[in-house]
Amino acid sequence: MSGGLAYVYDETELFDTRCNLDMVDVETVWRKEDRRELRTMIENHYRFTASDRAKTILDEWESRLPLFVKVMPVDYRKVLERMKQEQGRDEDTLSATEEVYHG
Repeated sequence: MSGGLAYVYDETELFDTRCNLDMVDVETVWRKEDRRELRTMIENHYRFTASDRAKTILDEWESRLPLFVKVMPVDYRKVLERMKQEQGRDEDTLSATEEVYHG
């Protein structure tokens, strides 16, 4: 995994013992936007494939959701955080410039 993120269906709940935790962060899918994104992805998968597993997951969403983990490379997370900080600085600079310019 070189960038981006992945949602892993971890039925055995052993995923974190089978990956290099020095390279990736593994967390539960707890954010509302992550849950929404994951469900949409599974719905689309089901729509295009008629997968029995996808149907089961959707039908039993509340009990199956805790079996998913969100996986993101550590370096990728750092890049996203840096970009977010830079964006904040740019907005602060713009705000200060506008304040000076407009009085």
